[in-house]
Amino acid sequence: MVFRTRIFALFLAIVPLAAPAQTKGPLPVNPADAKNVETGKAPPPADPGLAKYGIYAESAPFPVKGEAVVTTLPLKLEKGDRIAFVGNGLLEQAGRYGILEAMLYQAHSDLDLVIRNFAWSGDEVDLQPRPDNFATVAQHLAREKIDVVFAAFGFNESFGGGEKLDEFKTRLARYLQELKTSAFNGKTGPRIILISPIADLGGGEGRNAILASYTEAMREEAKAQGIGFVELHRPTLAVAKSGKASDNGVHFNEAGYRLFAHEVFQSVFQVSPPDVNEALRSVVVDMNRQYFRRYRPLNTFYYTGDRNKDYGYLDFLPAMRNFEMMASNRESRIHALARGEKIEGPVDDSNLPPLDAV
Repeated sequence: MVFRTRIFALFLAIVPLAAPAQTKGPLPVNPADAKNVETGKAPPPADPGLAKYGIYAESAPFPVKGEAVVTTLPLKLEKGDRIAFVGNGLLEQAGRYGILEAMLYQAHSDLDLVIRNFAWSGDEVDLQPRPDNFATVAQHLAREKIDVVFAAFGFNESFGGGEKLDEFKTRLARYLQELKTSAFNGKTGPRIILISPIADLGGGEGRNAILASYTEAMREEAKAQGIGFVELHRPTLAVAKSGKASDNGVHFNEAGYRLFAHEVFQSVFQVSPPDVNEALRSVVVDMNRQYFRRYRPLNTFYYTGDRNKDYGYLDFLPAMRNFEMMASNRESRIHALARGEKIEGPVDDSNLPPLDAV
Protein backbone atom coordinates (compact mmCIF):
# COMPACT_ATOMS: atom_id res chain seq x y z
CA MET A 1 0.00 0.00 0.00
CA VAL A 2 2.82 2.40 0.84
CA PHE A 3 4.49 1.58 -2.47
CA ARG A 4 1.26 2.30 -4.45
CA THR A 5 0.71 5.57 -2.57
CA ARG A 6 4.19 6.78 -3.47
CA ILE A 7 3.62 5.91 -7.14
CA PHE A 8 0.29 7.83 -7.17
CA ALA A 9 1.94 10.83 -5.53
CA LEU A 10 4.67 10.74 -8.16
CA PHE A 11 2.00 10.58 -10.91
CA LEU A 12 0.28 13.68 -9.50
CA ALA A 13 3.56 15.52 -9.46
CA ILE A 14 4.15 14.75 -13.12
CA VAL A 15 0.54 14.98 -14.44
CA PRO A 16 -1.58 17.28 -12.27
CA LEU A 17 -5.31 16.63 -12.28
CA ALA A 18 -7.45 18.96 -14.41
CA ALA A 19 -9.11 21.87 -12.65
CA PRO A 20 -12.83 21.39 -12.00
CA ALA A 21 -15.08 22.79 -14.74
CA GLN A 22 -16.70 26.16 -14.03
CA THR A 23 -20.42 25.62 -13.41
CA LYS A 24 -21.76 29.13 -12.77
CA GLY A 25 -20.95 32.79 -13.19
CA PRO A 26 -19.42 34.61 -16.19
CA LEU A 27 -16.51 32.96 -17.91
CA PRO A 28 -13.16 34.59 -17.19
CA VAL A 29 -11.94 36.93 -19.92
CA ASN A 30 -8.44 36.49 -21.28
CA PRO A 31 -7.15 40.02 -21.90
CA ALA A 32 -5.05 38.70 -24.77
CA ASP A 33 -8.18 37.55 -26.61
CA ALA A 34 -8.77 40.23 -29.25
CA LYS A 35 -12.43 39.40 -29.75
CA ASN A 36 -13.11 40.80 -26.29
CA VAL A 37 -11.56 44.17 -27.06
CA GLU A 38 -14.07 46.79 -28.19
CA THR A 39 -12.53 48.92 -30.93
CA GLY A 40 -15.33 51.45 -31.09
CA LYS A 41 -15.35 51.22 -34.89
CA ALA A 42 -18.45 50.39 -36.88
CA PRO A 43 -18.17 47.38 -39.23
CA PRO A 44 -17.51 48.34 -42.84
CA PRO A 45 -20.67 48.81 -44.90
CA ALA A 46 -21.70 45.88 -47.05
CA ASP A 47 -20.57 46.22 -50.64
CA PRO A 48 -23.22 44.73 -52.96
CA GLY A 49 -20.58 44.40 -55.68
CA LEU A 50 -18.80 41.71 -53.68
CA ALA A 51 -21.76 39.36 -53.58
CA LYS A 52 -20.97 37.87 -56.99
CA TYR A 53 -17.66 36.54 -55.66
CA GLY A 54 -19.46 34.23 -53.26
CA ILE A 55 -20.06 30.91 -55.03
CA TYR A 56 -22.12 28.66 -52.77
CA ALA A 57 -23.86 25.33 -53.29
CA GLU A 58 -27.01 26.71 -51.70
CA SER A 59 -27.31 29.69 -54.03
CA ALA A 60 -25.08 29.50 -57.13
CA PRO A 61 -27.11 28.93 -60.31
CA PHE A 62 -26.98 25.59 -62.07
CA PRO A 63 -26.60 25.45 -65.85
CA VAL A 64 -29.75 25.52 -67.93
CA LYS A 65 -30.33 22.52 -70.15
CA GLY A 66 -29.32 22.92 -73.77
CA GLU A 67 -28.91 21.04 -76.99
CA ALA A 68 -26.01 18.62 -77.02
CA VAL A 69 -23.39 19.15 -79.72
CA VAL A 70 -21.30 16.45 -81.35
CA THR A 71 -17.59 16.93 -80.69
CA THR A 72 -15.53 15.94 -83.70
CA LEU A 73 -11.77 15.77 -83.95
CA PRO A 74 -9.75 17.65 -84.94
CA LEU A 75 -11.33 20.13 -82.56
CA LYS A 76 -11.85 23.64 -83.89
CA LEU A 77 -11.72 26.36 -81.24
CA GLU A 78 -13.48 29.68 -81.71
CA LYS A 79 -12.75 33.26 -80.76
CA GLY A 80 -13.13 33.79 -77.02
CA ASP A 81 -13.77 30.14 -76.20
CA ARG A 82 -13.78 29.45 -72.47
CA ILE A 83 -12.16 26.12 -71.64
CA ALA A 84 -12.41 24.11 -68.41
CA PHE A 85 -10.28 21.25 -67.12
CA VAL A 86 -12.30 18.93 -64.87
CA GLY A 87 -11.71 15.52 -63.37
CA ASN A 88 -9.11 13.82 -61.25
CA GLY A 89 -5.53 14.44 -60.18
CA LEU A 90 -4.14 14.02 -63.70
CA LEU A 91 -5.49 17.42 -64.74
CA GLU A 92 -5.15 19.01 -61.30
CA GLN A 93 -1.42 18.25 -61.25
CA ALA A 94 -1.10 19.38 -64.88
CA GLY A 95 -1.88 22.91 -63.73
CA ARG A 96 1.39 23.00 -61.81
CA TYR A 97 3.33 22.71 -65.06
CA GLY A 98 1.09 24.62 -67.49
CA ILE A 99 2.45 22.82 -70.55
CA LEU A 100 -0.85 21.86 -72.20
CA GLU A 101 -2.29 25.32 -71.54
CA ALA A 102 0.79 26.95 -73.07
CA MET A 103 0.36 24.85 -76.21
CA LEU A 104 -3.31 25.81 -76.43
CA TYR A 105 -2.62 29.53 -76.05
CA GLN A 106 0.30 29.52 -78.49
CA ALA A 107 -1.45 27.51 -81.18
CA HIS A 108 -4.50 29.80 -81.01
CA SER A 109 -2.86 33.14 -80.38
CA ASP A 110 -5.61 35.05 -82.19
CA LEU A 111 -8.52 33.55 -80.22
CA ASP A 112 -7.99 35.07 -76.74
CA LEU A 113 -8.84 31.78 -75.05
CA VAL A 114 -9.77 31.59 -71.37
CA ILE A 115 -8.62 28.44 -69.57
CA ARG A 116 -9.57 27.54 -65.99
CA ASN A 117 -8.74 24.39 -64.03
CA PHE A 118 -11.46 22.83 -61.84
CA ALA A 119 -9.91 19.35 -61.51
CA TRP A 120 -9.71 17.91 -58.01
CA SER A 121 -7.60 14.91 -57.00
CA GLY A 122 -9.80 11.98 -56.08
CA ASP A 123 -12.77 13.05 -58.19
CA GLU A 124 -14.74 10.37 -60.00
CA VAL A 125 -17.51 10.83 -62.54
CA ASP A 126 -20.22 10.83 -59.87
CA LEU A 127 -18.26 11.04 -56.61
CA GLN A 128 -16.88 14.52 -55.97
CA PRO A 129 -16.84 15.29 -52.23
CA ARG A 130 -16.52 18.97 -51.31
CA PRO A 131 -16.49 21.08 -48.13
CA ASP A 132 -19.80 22.24 -46.69
CA ASN A 133 -21.70 24.57 -49.05
CA PHE A 134 -18.95 24.40 -51.70
CA ALA A 135 -20.55 24.83 -55.12
CA THR A 136 -20.53 21.87 -57.48
CA VAL A 137 -18.35 21.70 -60.56
CA ALA A 138 -21.44 22.30 -62.70
CA GLN A 139 -22.23 25.49 -60.78
CA HIS A 140 -18.67 26.72 -61.27
CA LEU A 141 -18.73 25.92 -64.99
CA ALA A 142 -22.02 27.78 -65.35
CA ARG A 143 -20.57 30.83 -63.63
CA GLU A 144 -17.57 30.74 -65.98
CA LYS A 145 -19.80 30.25 -69.07
CA ILE A 146 -17.67 27.34 -70.27
CA ASP A 147 -17.73 26.34 -73.96
CA VAL A 148 -15.20 23.46 -74.01
CA VAL A 149 -14.52 20.81 -71.35
CA PHE A 150 -11.45 18.59 -71.06
CA ALA A 151 -12.46 15.81 -68.63
CA ALA A 152 -10.05 13.23 -67.16
CA PHE A 153 -11.56 10.27 -65.35
CA GLY A 154 -11.20 6.50 -65.03
CA PHE A 155 -8.04 6.07 -62.99
CA ASN A 156 -9.64 6.23 -59.54
CA GLU A 157 -12.64 4.22 -60.70
CA SER A 158 -10.35 1.49 -62.05
CA PHE A 159 -9.48 0.38 -58.52
CA GLY A 160 -12.92 -1.24 -58.53
CA GLY A 161 -11.36 -3.87 -60.78
CA GLY A 162 -13.01 -5.93 -63.46
CA GLU A 163 -16.08 -6.64 -61.35
CA LYS A 164 -16.93 -2.91 -61.27
CA LEU A 165 -16.34 -2.26 -64.97
CA ASP A 166 -19.99 -2.52 -66.04
CA GLU A 167 -21.00 -0.27 -63.18
CA PHE A 168 -18.39 2.26 -64.30
CA LYS A 169 -19.83 2.20 -67.84
CA THR A 170 -23.26 3.06 -66.46
CA ARG A 171 -21.88 5.83 -64.27
CA LEU A 172 -19.84 7.30 -67.11
CA ALA A 173 -22.76 7.21 -69.56
CA ARG A 174 -24.97 9.05 -67.06
CA TYR A 175 -22.25 11.65 -66.36
CA LEU A 176 -21.54 12.37 -70.03
CA GLN A 177 -25.24 12.65 -70.86
CA GLU A 178 -25.66 15.22 -68.10
CA LEU A 179 -22.49 17.10 -69.04
CA LYS A 180 -23.17 17.37 -72.77
CA THR A 181 -26.71 18.73 -72.24
CA SER A 182 -25.64 21.37 -69.69
CA ALA A 183 -25.52 24.77 -71.42
CA PHE A 184 -22.85 26.35 -69.24
CA ASN A 185 -22.52 29.18 -71.76
CA GLY A 186 -26.29 29.70 -71.80
CA LYS A 187 -26.65 28.51 -75.39
CA THR A 188 -25.63 24.91 -76.10
CA GLY A 189 -23.95 22.03 -74.41
CA PRO A 190 -20.14 22.11 -74.35
CA ARG A 191 -17.75 20.46 -76.74
CA ILE A 192 -16.18 17.69 -74.67
CA ILE A 193 -12.84 15.92 -74.79
CA LEU A 194 -12.74 12.81 -72.59
CA ILE A 195 -9.22 11.86 -71.48
CA SER A 196 -8.39 8.28 -70.52
CA PRO A 197 -6.20 7.25 -67.59
CA ILE A 198 -2.46 7.11 -68.10
CA ALA A 199 -0.58 3.89 -67.43
CA ASP A 200 -0.01 3.05 -63.78
CA LEU A 201 3.47 4.48 -63.23
CA GLY A 202 4.25 2.15 -60.37
CA GLY A 203 1.93 -0.77 -61.06
CA GLY A 204 2.52 -4.08 -62.72
CA GLU A 205 0.85 -5.81 -65.64
CA GLY A 206 -2.27 -6.60 -63.62
CA ARG A 207 -3.02 -2.97 -62.85
CA ASN A 208 -2.33 -1.90 -66.41
CA ALA A 209 -4.56 -4.63 -67.80
CA ILE A 210 -7.42 -3.27 -65.69
CA LEU A 211 -6.63 0.28 -66.85
CA ALA A 212 -6.67 -0.90 -70.45
CA SER A 213 -10.19 -2.31 -69.99
CA TYR A 214 -11.44 0.93 -68.41
CA THR A 215 -9.82 2.93 -71.21
CA GLU A 216 -11.60 0.83 -73.82
CA ALA A 217 -14.90 1.33 -72.03
CA MET A 218 -14.34 5.09 -72.11
CA ARG A 219 -13.51 4.99 -75.81
CA GLU A 220 -16.73 3.11 -76.60
CA GLU A 221 -18.91 5.46 -74.53
CA ALA A 222 -17.32 8.58 -76.02
CA LYS A 223 -18.02 7.26 -79.51
CA ALA A 224 -21.60 6.37 -78.61
CA GLN A 225 -22.27 9.84 -77.22
CA GLY A 226 -20.50 11.90 -79.89
CA ILE A 227 -17.67 13.04 -77.64
CA GLY A 228 -13.99 13.49 -78.47
CA PHE A 229 -11.66 10.93 -76.89
CA VAL A 230 -7.95 10.92 -76.08
CA GLU A 231 -6.26 7.66 -75.17
CA LEU A 232 -3.24 8.08 -72.92
CA HIS A 233 -2.88 4.56 -71.56
CA ARG A 234 -0.97 2.93 -74.42
CA PRO A 235 1.21 5.97 -75.22
CA THR A 236 2.35 6.18 -71.59
CA LEU A 237 3.03 2.47 -71.00
CA ALA A 238 6.60 2.62 -72.28
CA VAL A 239 7.52 5.75 -70.37
CA ALA A 240 5.88 4.33 -67.25
CA LYS A 241 8.20 1.33 -67.42
CA SER A 242 11.23 3.58 -67.88
CA GLY A 243 10.66 5.31 -64.55
CA LYS A 244 11.64 8.68 -66.03
CA ALA A 245 8.15 10.20 -66.09
CA SER A 246 7.51 10.14 -62.35
CA ASP A 247 9.40 10.96 -59.19
CA ASN A 248 7.12 8.98 -56.89
CA GLY A 249 5.64 6.21 -59.04
CA VAL A 250 2.20 7.81 -58.89
CA HIS A 251 2.20 11.28 -60.47
CA PHE A 252 3.84 12.60 -63.61
CA ASN A 253 6.86 14.84 -63.19
CA GLU A 254 7.63 17.60 -65.69
CA ALA A 255 8.96 15.12 -68.26
CA GLY A 256 5.78 13.08 -67.88
CA TYR A 257 3.58 16.12 -68.33
CA ARG A 258 5.45 17.13 -71.46
CA LEU A 259 4.56 13.73 -72.91
CA PHE A 260 1.00 14.10 -71.61
CA ALA A 261 0.55 17.55 -73.19
CA HIS A 262 2.02 16.42 -76.52
CA GLU A 263 -0.28 13.39 -76.70
CA VAL A 264 -3.41 15.35 -75.76
CA PHE A 265 -2.69 18.19 -78.18
CA GLN A 266 -1.77 15.84 -81.03
CA SER A 267 -4.90 13.73 -80.51
CA VAL A 268 -7.29 16.67 -80.17
CA PHE A 269 -6.02 18.88 -83.00
CA GLN A 270 -4.29 16.21 -85.12
CA VAL A 271 -1.26 18.41 -85.70
CA SER A 272 2.03 18.64 -83.87
CA PRO A 273 1.98 21.07 -80.95
CA PRO A 274 4.08 24.23 -80.98
CA ASP A 275 7.35 24.36 -79.09
CA VAL A 276 6.50 25.73 -75.68
CA ASN A 277 7.55 29.30 -74.97
CA GLU A 278 8.98 28.96 -71.46
CA ALA A 279 8.41 32.63 -70.60
CA LEU A 280 4.74 32.19 -71.48
CA ARG A 281 4.52 28.89 -69.58
CA SER A 282 5.86 30.50 -66.41
CA VAL A 283 3.00 33.02 -66.56
CA VAL A 284 0.53 30.16 -67.12
CA VAL A 285 1.81 28.45 -63.98
CA ASP A 286 1.39 31.70 -62.04
CA MET A 287 -2.12 32.20 -63.44
CA ASN A 288 -3.08 28.65 -62.44
CA ARG A 289 -1.69 29.27 -58.96
CA GLN A 290 -3.78 32.40 -58.48
CA TYR A 291 -6.95 30.76 -59.77
CA PHE A 292 -6.35 27.68 -57.64
CA ARG A 293 -6.39 29.97 -54.59
CA ARG A 294 -9.63 31.47 -55.82
CA TYR A 295 -11.33 28.16 -56.62
CA ARG A 296 -10.10 26.34 -53.51
CA PRO A 297 -9.64 28.79 -50.62
CA LEU A 298 -7.47 27.34 -47.88
CA ASN A 299 -10.11 27.79 -45.18
CA THR A 300 -13.46 27.15 -46.79
CA PHE A 301 -15.15 27.30 -43.36
CA TYR A 302 -14.80 31.08 -43.63
CA TYR A 303 -15.73 31.20 -47.31
CA THR A 304 -18.51 28.66 -47.79
CA GLY A 305 -19.09 27.33 -44.28
CA ASP A 306 -20.71 28.61 -41.10
CA ARG A 307 -18.60 31.77 -40.85
CA ASN A 308 -19.05 33.02 -44.40
CA LYS A 309 -21.59 35.65 -43.36
CA ASP A 310 -19.12 37.59 -41.20
CA TYR A 311 -15.46 36.76 -41.58
CA GLY A 312 -16.08 35.40 -45.05
CA TYR A 313 -17.62 38.63 -46.25
CA LEU A 314 -14.95 40.85 -44.67
CA ASP A 315 -11.91 38.80 -45.62
CA PHE A 316 -12.69 36.27 -48.30
CA LEU A 317 -14.92 37.97 -50.85
CA PRO A 318 -12.49 40.86 -51.51
CA ALA A 319 -9.67 38.30 -51.73
CA MET A 320 -11.64 36.13 -54.17
CA ARG A 321 -12.29 39.21 -56.33
CA ASN A 322 -8.59 40.02 -56.37
CA PHE A 323 -7.55 36.44 -57.15
CA GLU A 324 -9.92 36.48 -60.14
CA MET A 325 -8.44 39.78 -61.31
CA MET A 326 -4.89 38.48 -60.86
CA ALA A 327 -5.72 35.42 -62.96
CA SER A 328 -7.16 37.67 -65.69
CA ASN A 329 -4.14 39.98 -65.57
CA ARG A 330 -1.87 37.02 -66.13
CA GLU A 331 -4.03 35.69 -68.93
CA SER A 332 -3.76 39.05 -70.67
CA ARG A 333 0.03 38.76 -70.41
CA ILE A 334 -0.20 35.22 -71.83
CA HIS A 335 -2.24 36.45 -74.82
CA ALA A 336 0.32 39.17 -75.51
CA LEU A 337 3.23 36.73 -75.32
CA ALA A 338 1.40 34.27 -77.57
CA ARG A 339 1.05 37.05 -80.16
CA GLY A 340 4.81 37.53 -80.06
CA GLU A 341 4.90 40.76 -78.07
CA LYS A 342 8.07 41.42 -76.09
CA ILE A 343 7.17 42.04 -72.48
CA GLU A 344 9.45 42.06 -69.47
CA GLY A 345 9.02 42.63 -65.78
CA PRO A 346 6.29 41.49 -63.40
CA VAL A 347 2.64 41.36 -64.34
CA ASP A 348 0.90 44.68 -63.66
CA ASP A 349 -1.60 44.22 -60.81
CA SER A 350 -2.12 47.93 -60.18
CA ASN A 351 -5.82 47.55 -61.05
CA LEU A 352 -6.48 45.47 -57.90
CA PRO A 353 -8.63 47.31 -55.34
CA PRO A 354 -7.00 47.53 -51.90
CA LEU A 355 -8.34 45.05 -49.36
CA ASP A 356 -10.39 46.54 -46.53
CA ALA A 357 -8.72 46.81 -43.17
CA VAL A 358 -10.42 44.37 -40.77
